[in-house]
Amino acid sequence: MRYGYGFSPSFSGSPLRPLWGLLFCAGPYFGAIFLYASFFNQWNFVRQPGFWGLSAAILTVLYLNQYGYFYKTWYASLPYPWWEWCRKIGFNLHTSLFYLLIPGLYFWWVTDSRRTRFWGCTTEGFYWQTYGLMLLFMVPLIAWASFRADFLHTYPRYRPGVLEAAGLLRPFWSVGAYQLSYVIQFVALEIFFRGFMVMALARYLGGGAVFPMVAVYCCLHFLKPLPETVGSIFGGYILGVVALYSRSTLGGMMVHIGVALLMEFFAFIQLVRAKQ
Repeated sequence: MRYGYGFSPSFSGSPLRPLWGLLFCAGPYFGAIFLYASFFNQWNFVRQPGFWGLSAAILTVLYLNQYGYFYKTWYASLPYPWWEWCRKIGFNLHTSLFYLLIPGLYFWWVTDSRRTRFWGCTTEGFYWQTYGLMLLFMVPLIAWASFRADFLHTYPRYRPGVLEAAGLLRPFWSVGAYQLSYVIQFVALEIFFRGFMVMALARYLGGGAVFPMVAVYCCLHFLKPLPETVGSIFGGYILGVVALYSRSTLGGMMVHIGVALLMEFFAFIQLVRAKQ
């Protein structure tokens, strides 16, 4: 495991990086499906071509978001002070693009879009009070986590540096623009994981569609602090089940964006305290 043996999903420096990258996505995805099918003895989906086409679409998104950095040439050519800021915003927008593009094409070609909301983007079944309570419950946990070294090593995701010190951009604008791209990424992420993966796979796996989503979602947190990775299993499962039965992903967006911004907020508080 990454936390015990230095495992990293980036596979940097490996000549087999594309292959390992594909296995990193496909392993937990098909592993979770195999365990579910074995436990409940449900194998009908194997004989349906639609399942394999959908799986190929899902794995393509996951692979491109982790290893298809088509924008690298652009930000690498920028002057040094702009490099880190543009790289981080570029990653958020790059992942958002694929989280939405391929599910959008699938929705257009395969799904009866006249009768179905775009992967849970509907207020039907969405009760903001419930998700507000979930966020309140998270506040003390995030505040406690903000004192951990691994938390502060990861958050805030963008902190003012050379760009701001050189007077090229005020922190208000650099941090604000990054946070906006960060929020966009979480909207797209919820549509993909809790919307596309769960709702489209439910056609073949029923309620079991939640499990491959949770497995992949957890693995993508391997570069985050351990408590956050463990929490992604429980949080991903709860939000996946809610999305499956409510047919709405707005609650997941609200919780995910709220938690992410709370992490940024408490991390910045710790940075200010450290400078005093």
